[in-house]
Amino acid sequence: MSPGTNFSASFGHMCGYDAQYYGYMWSEVFSDDLFQSAFRADPMSRTAGRKYCDLVLAPGGSKDAADMLESFLGRPPNLDAFLTAKGLRSGSH
Repeated sequence: MSPGTNFSASFGHMCGYDAQYYGYMWSEVFSDDLFQSAFRADPMSRTAGRKYCDLVLAPGGSKDAADMLESFLGRPPNLDAFLTAKGLRSGSH
């Protein structure tokens, strides 16, 4: 940054990439929810891994990602694990 300039006006990645940064955060919301819900107790669980393969990986693009996520979790995804991981909410995660 040049002295006397406004950093936020000179940070090039915010121009054109803003939607991707937003998308990255949502992917972290979903991955935190998946991990805390199914893999926290045993990250190498064959049962959870097989369920993930069957319900998320195998269908690939043939199903809507939100539907696959809900099918795997057995409920709609939520922000709880993400907020807890960021220190914004205390919880059991």
